Amino acid sequence: MTAPTAPNTSYAASNTAADLAQWKTWPDWINLVLGAYLALAALWTTGPTGWGAWPVTLGIVVAAVALWALATASSPASEWVQIIVGAVAFLAPWFGGFAASTGAAWTMWIVGAAVIVFGIVGLVQSPAKKAAL
Repeated sequence: MTAPTAPNTSYAASNTAADLAQWKTWPDWINLVLGAYLALAALWTTGPTGWGAWPVTLGIVVAAVALWALATASSPASEWVQIIVGAVAFLAPWFGGFAASTGAAWTMWIVGAAVIVFGIVGLVQSPAKKAAL
């Protein structure tokens, strides 16, 4: 007969469900890709002079917030920030004065709306984040 062993209290054994969900939320991965796309969109999308700062800046912010959401699976704040940044991206053509530029405006509208949708999906999908609603 062997002596009982002490419970394993290492980091790997003490992971909660929220910890295990890190880096696995698909809506946050999609928002990371959308952020990268938006940051690079000025390379192939035509628009008026100076409009390119909007997608580059907001794309970097979307990607950074998506990384935050991926790293902290239990943080509903990260999903709310994604929704807000998506709304800013959607409104950027009017804020930046390039709503009349079809390619530039539609890029911001589509990506902004998608970021909002996937931010909401990420917020409602996670049990830890549902508790904060």
